[in-house]
This record gives sequence, structure tokens and C-alpha cells, in this order.
Amino acid sequence: MQIEPIISYHNIDHSPAVENLVRRRIKALERRDDQLTGCEVTMEAPQKRKRHGRVFQVRLNLHLPGPDVSISRESAQGSAQNDLILAVNRAFTAAEKALKKRKKKMDGIEVKHHPPVHHGKITELESELGYGWVQADDGRKVYFQRDSLTSDNWERLDKGTRLRFREMQGDKGAYAASVTIAD
Repeated sequence: MQIEPIISYHNIDHSPAVENLVRRRIKALERRDDQLTGCEVTMEAPQKRKRHGRVFQVRLNLHLPGPDVSISRESAQGSAQNDLILAVNRAFTAAEKALKKRKKKMDGIEVKHHPPVHHGKITELESELGYGWVQADDGRKVYFQRDSLTSDNWERLDKGTRLRFREMQGDKGAYAASVTIAD
């Protein structure tokens, strides 16, 4: 981490046990994502004690390349109301999940990749049946059909016409999609 973590308390007494827990959890976040450059942890409680205990809130702001990740959790359920450690653990667990999801997205697992655009010329054309074969510039033959044209220019197609297309893989092999006439 490039910047020393900032740990702050609002309306809560400083606790070495809680601070040790926070530092251990920050180290775990660093192991999960090596791009983490800084971390701000804010632990707070309302100013006055309520009749049924205090609600602790923990906010994390993780500094990363790109947008920062902000997490906020509190302990306010039944006997857990007075438990600052529970609120800290909930916030860091949520941060780990958010980093995992961000890493998946940044690694391209959830990012859709488009196939490259190829060029070629028509070698066979069955105008009446609505299909043909295009030979790509790299020598491969790829099947295409009338429905794969992006505009209604089927009548303009003839043997030797240059096309631009994206190669896709189907059950029976390669086929051309997003076919346009290369002018």
C-alpha cells in the first residue's frame, strides 16, 4: 500500500484490540488485491447512548486505480448492537466481496469481447437459397447467409465481391456475422 492506512474513531474510545483487528483485515485486503493504494477506516457511534445500546457504524474507503470502493456497515441487530468488532468484520467481509467482484470484472471475466473484423471476397454464392462462402484474406473459407448482412444489399452481392465480417463459431463450424460490403 502506497499510503499508510487512516483509522479514525468518532464517539468511540480507542481500543488496541479493535485497531489490531482492523490492521489484520487491511493486510488481508492487500493480499486480495495488490493494486490497493490506500485505505480509510472510520468507526463511529451516535453521541448519546440509546436505551437499548449503541449502534456502531464502520465505513471503509479503499483507494484503487480507477474508482474507489466505499463500504458502510453497522451492527444494529438484537444483542449485536454493542459489538464494534462485529461491525468491523461485516464491513471488511463486504469489502473483500467487492474487491473480488471488481477483480473479476477487471480481469475480463464479465467483460464481453467482440471478435475481430475480417475481410475477404465471395467465392461461392447461392442467391436463390440465401447463402454463400467468403474466403478470408488469410485463406480460410467462412459460411455466411442473407440474414447475416447488416443492410439489405443481397442483390448487390456477386462472386468476387469484397466483404467485411466478424467470424463466429457455431455448431457446424465458422460462420460470418455482421457482414457488410467493403467499398
